[in-house]
Amino acid sequence: MDQRSIAVLNQLIQSDSYCSVQQLASMFNVSRRTIYNDLDKINYWLKEQDLSEVKQVRSKGYYLEKGEKQQIAGKLHVSDASYYEYSPEERRSWIYIYIVAQEEPFLLDTIQNLCRVSRNTALEDIKKLKNDLSEFQLTLFSERKQGYVIQGNENDIRKALVYYLSLVTPKDGWHSVAIDPNEPIAGGPYTIFHAPSLKVLRRFINDYEKEIGIEFVDEVLNDLVVWFFLFIQRIKQGNFVDVDPIEKEVIHATDEFQGAETLCKQISDQFHRNFTKDEMYFFAKYLLSSKVNYNLSQQLESQEMKHLRDVVEKMVQDFQLFAAVDFPDQKNMIQNLLLHLKPAYYRSKYGIYIENVLHDSVKRNYPEIFHLTSKVIHHFEDLIRKPVNENEIAFIAMHFGGWLRKEGVILDQNRKKLLIVCTNGLGTSRLLESQLEGLFSDVEIVGVTSLREYERMDLSADFIVSTIPLHDRGVPVFVVNPVLDNEAKENLLKKVNSLFQHTSRQQVYSVDTVMDMVNRYATVNESEALRQELRHYFHTPISVENEVIKPGLNELLPHNRISFERQVINWEEAVKKASEPLWRQGYIDKRYIHKMIQAIKEHGPYVVISESVALPHATAADGVIKTGMSMLHLNEPIDVMGKEASVFIVLAPRDNEQHLKALAQLTRLFSDKTSKEAIIQAETKEQVVSLIRSHSTE
Repeated sequence: MDQRSIAVLNQLIQSDSYCSVQQLASMFNVSRRTIYNDLDKINYWLKEQDLSEVKQVRSKGYYLEKGEKQQIAGKLHVSDASYYEYSPEERRSWIYIYIVAQEEPFLLDTIQNLCRVSRNTALEDIKKLKNDLSEFQLTLFSERKQGYVIQGNENDIRKALVYYLSLVTPKDGWHSVAIDPNEPIAGGPYTIFHAPSLKVLRRFINDYEKEIGIEFVDEVLNDLVVWFFLFIQRIKQGNFVDVDPIEKEVIHATDEFQGAETLCKQISDQFHRNFTKDEMYFFAKYLLSSKVNYNLSQQLESQEMKHLRDVVEKMVQDFQLFAAVDFPDQKNMIQNLLLHLKPAYYRSKYGIYIENVLHDSVKRNYPEIFHLTSKVIHHFEDLIRKPVNENEIAFIAMHFGGWLRKEGVILDQNRKKLLIVCTNGLGTSRLLESQLEGLFSDVEIVGVTSLREYERMDLSADFIVSTIPLHDRGVPVFVVNPVLDNEAKENLLKKVNSLFQHTSRQQVYSVDTVMDMVNRYATVNESEALRQELRHYFHTPISVENEVIKPGLNELLPHNRISFERQVINWEEAVKKASEPLWRQGYIDKRYIHKMIQAIKEHGPYVVISESVALPHATAADGVIKTGMSMLHLNEPIDVMGKEASVFIVLAPRDNEQHLKALAQLTRLFSDKTSKEAIIQAETKEQVVSLIRSHSTE
């Protein structure tokens, strides 16, 4: 067996469930065909050792018997075996990092050894990297004695450096590199990092946190250690940045700059390198742009931060109005979002791009919340005077999503206690907490903590769910992605159920009893294999759907709740007539209609969500019995406090989530000019229903 085959075998030994070919291919960054070849090598080796081959269950994957695992481990030391095939994107990233960060010449054979590739592959990577760097206004060329060299503005070189670092960040973040530099750094490309230097930088940044009165998110702290280490490598080579004078004026007034001056002096003394004033401003920019768990600084009262607070308040207010939801603890919601948006403000202002690895997960698992966040982001864009990228929108959507799903639970003394360790910051931790609350109906969540707090706290939990692997402290740990899809939820439930026998309130089945019944009426050739199959089957949850069922637009707005009128006297009459189907069918009481009219009088024509389209609504507490929608179509538009509307869609939300899918579909429908015009010009219910049906897909 080669190194990768040993690593695949190790994964099968370590896994407590099935491993599909696709999962293994993704894990080792190779093709499915390569995994099949590796499995052939593994089975050949197992035969030679007189051991059973890897077993397969169709539609589930491959596994090893428990007894076989122990025998294999005894014959072959594989517990520490690791292997990873770098993708072309990762290879180009490491090539760039090495060219700009190391002082020795970087030659073609260096690339081959570093990335474990042929000469032709290395040349192809260089060619593609040259093209990629044009986006950063950088040039890659080679010199006879120096090897490959990057030429361009130092600010752009470092911006690209941060970007390429984000593409090679280990699965558990830079924790394995930066968190405990006493441990040996993994081989391969990671040898560019000098452990004692990382340890010193981490201590300096911890001192900075205490001086400023903040605590960085675990993930960000380790990012800063790695970034600053490589920035220092550039300074050692005599490469310095220039910072715009206007930027310097703004940065100089912040608490972070004063801390950055102290930090840079410590670094200068430690590494015997003089820092220019511009380098201090440059380091301060990255400190300003980094997410924090808390901030005790009074700087939030500065004029700049007052503007940002106004933006946050408008975003929260508009989100509630557009989404027809209510944040009970609005004060804390605003404060936490402000804490997140402050570094996002500086990231956007100074063009610091940080990859959000959860971006795709948020869009896929919470599309409605992402869509609604996109509708209110214009307030933030107006402040920074530039568009906000989808990575930042996803971060903000996690804040809204976490607060939407946050609900109280009735505590039970017999419930298992769960501690959450999250390294990704406030928004992510709140979203993860809300997902786990919905998943474990009989588990008490005793807290959400950072990695640093976990390492020094007294544990009082039965199990831990963490976003990264943790040091063993005697409590079972389950590592998850911060945004859980249904497959991840099922896997987590299965593992927790297996640990505590029957923590969920499902029927508990006895494998022994079933085996007795089978043996009475049938001949079993492989009893132990069947026993294991039954055990896996009984401990697998039936299905984990989203905890809140979200009906589509066609379900909430059916044919019998759509009405047509030629004209009405005023907008109040339009709201009343539009609400009648919901009231007659028992979805709302009369109080809800009164509350909607009162809200429009207080807040103005916010309900006109698009030209000619109004969406009157109030909150669940104002008289909603069941979630539903109804529509009134007018031939003659009516004035709604300065805005005209001819289509009135009444929304009655029973909670903060059930209607979000339908609402997102509705806004997409009216964002399509053709569909919107067709509804406004419609003459029959059938025409409207047809358009609604066509927009009621995911």
